[in-house]
Formats: sequence, C-alpha cells, structure tokens
Amino acid sequence: MNLNLAISKSGYCSRRKADALIKAGKVAVDGKIIDKPYYRVLPKQKVYVDGQIISHKCRVYFIFNKPRGVISTRRDIFADKKVVDFFPESSRGIFPVGRLDKDTSGLIILTNDGDLCYRVTHPSFEIEKEYDAALNSELTSQDIEKAKKGILSEGELLKVKRIKIISNRNGRTFCHVVISEGKKRHLRRIFSNLGYFIVSLKRIRIGGLKLGELKSGEYKSLRQKEIYHLLFGSQRLK
Repeated sequence: MNLNLAISKSGYCSRRKADALIKAGKVAVDGKIIDKPYYRVLPKQKVYVDGQIISHKCRVYFIFNKPRGVISTRRDIFADKKVVDFFPESSRGIFPVGRLDKDTSGLIILTNDGDLCYRVTHPSFEIEKEYDAALNSELTSQDIEKAKKGILSEGELLKVKRIKIISNRNGRTFCHVVISEGKKRHLRRIFSNLGYFIVSLKRIRIGGLKLGELKSGEYKSLRQKEIYHLLFGSQRLK
C-alpha cells in the first residue's frame, strides 16, 4: 500500500499528517529515508517514523458528546480539560477526528484510525455535519440564501448546505444547519458576518451517525458497520 496510508492505518496519525511527516524527511522504509507519500510499501518492509517503528494496532472507534468548554485536542498544556481526558489510560492512542471549538458541544469521533480521520475531514469526501444552533435574533430568509451562496471571511468562502428553522421564540431563532466542510469556527464566522450571534451550538450528526441520547461528557464504542454508515449512509436533514 502507499506509505502515507500505511502510517495512517497504523494509528500513528492521520493521512494528512503522514504526508507532512514524509515530506519533512522523518519517515524511513527499511532504513532508507522516503520523501514521497505515495511510495509503495511491501508487507514485509519496516516503516519508521522519527526512528520509531510503526505497527498495526487494533482499530477502535468512539463517539463522544463533548461538553462546552472542553478542548478538542490531544495535547494542549494550557487547556483545563481535553476530550482525551474523559477516556481511560488504555485508550490514550486515540485522537479526535476534526475539531469542535471550545464553545461548541456535541458529537465528535475519537479513534486511532488515521485513514478514517482523513476520509471524514477532507472536504473532497463531502461528509455532512449537522448542528443544532440558537441565534440571538430571528433569521431571515434572505440571510439563509446568503449563507447558502457563501460568505467571504478572512479570504475564505464559507457556505452552508441547508438551514431548517425549528422555531422562532422570544426574538431568537432555533435551527438545524448542515455543512459539508469544517473550516475554523465555520458557522460562527458565517453568522457573525450576517449580523447574528450564536447563543449555543451543538453538533448532532456526522454523515449518517447521530448523537442520539448520549449525554454530555459520555462516550460509547462504535462497531464497524456504524463506521460504514457514517461514511456512506443517508445524509438527509430530518
């Protein structure tokens, strides 16, 4: 298989990170530095990253209901609480698939499968992410159309795929929003540019995988068939 895929399947890191490590000259195959991510690795060959031999691990998958205020990272010396802190020592090899900002709660996947991470987060696969949002004022139909066409923010064009208004109460809009990419603070930047403030934001779905009744701060293990549903299942907004 390709060298970058071999590294990601080992659980060492995502395929994107593997590409960077290879190009930086930190990966060797049978003692020889390789700088091409698509170099073909044979089953009997040994792969080293930063001098450490990688091995295939049993792949594990969890979904976690991230509480607000928790950081979506494995390492941050300044963070009071990180998503990995909710898991036992035996699961310390896992990492979050993508990120939710500190003030956003809800569904996040943690795994040691770098290839899955790549497929879920890379925009070319267009895996949908659905959010439950509350805005500080009533969202107009004109602004919904603007969000769907795209908002230019800091040199990036940010879009939503769909917005479904659930209710308007006490001057606020409660809605479900779907995106298929996830740039930094994606939805917060869109609504801020339109003149709204997000009061609360919670991710409730990734692809065909839903948060369901999982309580804040709790996690559960995923089965292989659920991963396939995540990648290829129905993505209709309900």
